[in-house]
Amino acid sequence: MKRWLQRLGKIARVAALCGTVAWLVLLTVSPQQPDAAHPERYSHRHDVRYVSQETGSILRILLGSTFALVLVAFGCHFATTDMRDET
Repeated sequence: MKRWLQRLGKIARVAALCGTVAWLVLLTVSPQQPDAAHPERYSHRHDVRYVSQETGSILRILLGSTFALVLVAFGCHFATTDMRDET
């Protein structure tokens, strides 16, 4: 069980890292001024970008799934840590 949780944690970490990189790439490629192809405003902290409606949905899905994967990775890490303490 411990080995399975460690593998799941590693996979979740790698997938979360890939999701974060994909989110940053999509956000960086988006223009800072609105135009006909990018009418929707997407702001993150102090950075405002304009994206298409589909890209805005993709950014929200990537952010949510990356957050969920980080939670899975932390859960696996703490579960294996607890297993080490019990032995």
